[in-house]
Amino acid sequence: MNRWRLLALSLITLPALAQQVAPAASSGTLVVMTGSAEIELPNDEAVANFYFEAQDADLAKAQSLVNQRVSDGTAALKRADPKAQVETSGYGSFPVYGATNRSIVGWRVRQGVTLRTENLAALPKTVAAAQSLLSLGGIDFRLSKAARERVEGQLIQQAIANFNARVAAASQALGVPPGRVRIEEMNFGSREGGPIPVAARMAAMASDAVPAPTFEAGRSSERMTVSGKARLLP
Repeated sequence: MNRWRLLALSLITLPALAQQVAPAASSGTLVVMTGSAEIELPNDEAVANFYFEAQDADLAKAQSLVNQRVSDGTAALKRADPKAQVETSGYGSFPVYGATNRSIVGWRVRQGVTLRTENLAALPKTVAAAQSLLSLGGIDFRLSKAARERVEGQLIQQAIANFNARVAAASQALGVPPGRVRIEEMNFGSREGGPIPVAARMAAMASDAVPAPTFEAGRSSERMTVSGKARLLP
């Protein structure tokens, strides 16, 4: 009977011993930290938005005028900047109602044209070439996809370095030597960024002769964050 009682006591005490040993892996102080990096770059891409709008009592005439102007305008853009991406968008016809009643007295037709280019040096002349045919709605300057990809590795390195520096500062403040610091987890946040610029926006009407405008492309920032957990062992 004593032997069975001793075995029962052993089975009861084993889980208690396991619970005492298990926490050793998670001992120490857990520090949650965030690091970040930011790089400013000159904008190397422009997106210019043009449009043409016509109004006439005859819908077919208004559409014909828009179709011809947009065709001539896109051709002028392609001649001025052969490597640019030129796309048409937003074709629409809208009824125009009389001031005193709800009868249709005419039609307003509008179509947009978008130019995307990395040839910023020639941009003023390219825009001027189209402004005699189309109206310029606005221009946005930004970083191209290639420019963002070129700095991705640099952002990762700087973000990790910033994270490590903050963990080191925390461990030093708590009196934990560098050899007792363990990185347990690290997650990269989504890349952020935005223009710091001078985005040139214009609303100039088309005319027969338009002098070349002046643009300042400005700069944009690319930012990356990294968050993680570090354990400071006793």
